[in-house]
Amino acid sequence: MKSLVLYYSQKGSNRYLAEKIAKELNCEIEAIRPRLNAQFLMMAGLNFGIHRLQHEVANYDCIILCGPIWMGKLIAPLRSFAKQHLLNIRQLVFVTCCGSSFEKKDEKFGHGLVFKQVRELLKEKCIHCQAFPIGLVLPPEKREDSDLMMKTHLNDGNFKGEIAEKLEELMQVLRR
Repeated sequence: MKSLVLYYSQKGSNRYLAEKIAKELNCEIEAIRPRLNAQFLMMAGLNFGIHRLQHEVANYDCIILCGPIWMGKLIAPLRSFAKQHLLNIRQLVFVTCCGSSFEKKDEKFGHGLVFKQVRELLKEKCIHCQAFPIGLVLPPEKREDSDLMMKTHLNDGNFKGEIAEKLEELMQVLRR
C-alpha cells in the first residue's frame, strides 16, 4: 500500500509523530501549510485555506493525516485539507498528539469528539483514528497537570513506554 503522511504542527509534537510514522512506513511526508498561520484565528474557526500540496493525493492508497486538536475541534488546516481533497482520498487514517487522555476522550475537549467529526466528514474513507495523548510521556502523578502538558513536546528522549506502544499498535493497523 502506497502511503503519504500529511501533517500540521504548531509546536512540534505532531511533526515529530508524523516523522516517526513516515520513517516506520518508509513513505513520503509533507507539511500542510495554512495560507494564514494565525493560531488564534484558526481556534476561532476561521479558515483561510491551505497552500497547494507538492504531492498528489490521488496517487496514494492511504493518507495518514496528523495534527493537533484545539478545544475539541478538528482544526482549520486539517479540515481544509479533508474538504479540498475529499474526492481524491481513497483511505485516511487520522492521528493526533493531543492533550486529552483516553479517560476523558468523550468530554468537551476530548479527542473522541474530533474523531467523530473526522468520520462524519470522510465517511467510509476514514479507516482508523488514533490518539497519542501527551500525558503518556509524563509520570502518572503529573498527567493531570495542564500547564506541564502544554509545555511538554514529543522528542527522542520521552517517546518510550506507553506512547511508543501506541505507535506500534498504529503500525499494525497500517501494515494490514
